[in-house]
Amino acid sequence: MLNSNSSTLTQHKHNKFIPDDGVSQGFRTKRKPFIWVVRPPVGFDQKGEFRSEWLPEGFEGRISDSKQGLLVRKWAPQLEILQHKSTAAFLSHCGWNSVMEGLSQGVPIIGWPLAAEQPYNAKMMVDEMGVCVELARGVESGVEAEEVRKVVELVTEEGGKGGEMKRKAVEIGERMKAAMREEGGRKGSSLKAMDDFVSAIVSTAAERRRRSNGVATG
Repeated sequence: MLNSNSSTLTQHKHNKFIPDDGVSQGFRTKRKPFIWVVRPPVGFDQKGEFRSEWLPEGFEGRISDSKQGLLVRKWAPQLEILQHKSTAAFLSHCGWNSVMEGLSQGVPIIGWPLAAEQPYNAKMMVDEMGVCVELARGVESGVEAEEVRKVVELVTEEGGKGGEMKRKAVEIGERMKAAMREEGGRKGSSLKAMDDFVSAIVSTAAERRRRSNGVATG
């Protein structure tokens, strides 16, 4: 199963942002079940009513007729979906929260970065970590169904590059979990770093109070 949780996997047309139909067509061509979460575009009330005009004509019907896709409006439990053993890949804009959630569950990422730090995150995952394939880049990018099919096939194959990506993603996920684990009185690196951070803040505050009291009494 593929998970796509983003309102940003879009095309820019006529000053409106709509989901890229090439993506869903590529999913359907590959015959991979998928969940696609769509939210109101940037600039609109994220808690407001979702408008059908933001979707390509016939988009929902094509997904429904395929019997392999689920379109979810506004919100879905992303982490729970990523935790499911059937989730083979995560199509993401590569924001850091999504990256952390995906990799913590050992799920390879298909990247479509847009802005801010997202392209840098995608590049790091592709070049240094080996857990991501970049499908497209930028708000105005569009993709053809055949491109999507090839990327999905590559990422979800059990051997070759897909298998290697999965192995690396699982390894990174285990390291992330170990960093948050406490066993036998020993804390993982993230827990220890947080303890050190809090201790530094408390120590600095105490030192400032001491100096302040010294000045006042002097």
